[in-house]
Amino acid sequence: MHREQQVNRLHTYRKLLGSLVLEFGLLFSSGCATEYFVDKGHVDGIGGISFEIKPPYLNEKKTFNLRVENLSPWQLQQISDAMPFIAAFTNAQLGNGISTALLPASEIKVRSIRDIENLNSDTFLAVKTIQNWQIMAQQIQFNIDYFYTGQDGHFVYYRDNYVFKLKNHKWVFEKHAKTEPEGVLTCEKSPHGWRVCMPLNRAK
Repeated sequence: MHREQQVNRLHTYRKLLGSLVLEFGLLFSSGCATEYFVDKGHVDGIGGISFEIKPPYLNEKKTFNLRVENLSPWQLQQISDAMPFIAAFTNAQLGNGISTALLPASEIKVRSIRDIENLNSDTFLAVKTIQNWQIMAQQIQFNIDYFYTGQDGHFVYYRDNYVFKLKNHKWVFEKHAKTEPEGVLTCEKSPHGWRVCMPLNRAK
C-alpha cells in the first residue's frame, strides 16, 4: 500500500511538473513572438502584376485601392512602378512630426491638408485610401482620402486630388487635378459592409 502511494505521488509530481513546463514554454514562446514580430510586408499580385507592399512607407502602400477598380495590366504596371514615389509623397503630406520646410522643392506647391483644416501639430493625420486611378502615358491621376480625429472625437474624412508624371525615370508630383480639393467627406457603410465616402457638398 505504501509503495502504491509513493507511485501515485510520483505520477502526480510528474504531471504537475509537466504542466508547469508547458505553461512556461507557452508563455515564453508567446513573449518571444510578440517581441520579435515585425510586419515586413509582402508582395501582392494583382492582375499578373507584382506590388512590393514593404517598408519604407508600408502603411501608405497598404492603402492603395487597386482590386475594385477596372485597371488593365499596363495600368497596374504604371502604378506598381510609381508606388514607392507616391507612398513617400503621401507620407510627407501627412506631416506627422515633419516640418513643411523639409519637403522637397517640387512638393512645396502641394496643398496642405493641415493648413486647410487648421490642424495643429499634435493632430495625427492618416490615410484611409488612395484610389480613383486614371492612367495615361507617363501620367497618373488619383485621389487620397485622409482622416483625423475631430474636436468632437469623431473621425473627419478629407479628399484631395493629385497628378504625378514620369520625369527622369522618377514619378513626381506635377499638379493637382482640380483647382480645389473635394474636401470633407460624408461616409456611410454600404450593404456589403465597407465604408463609402463622398464629398459633403455633393451629398447635400
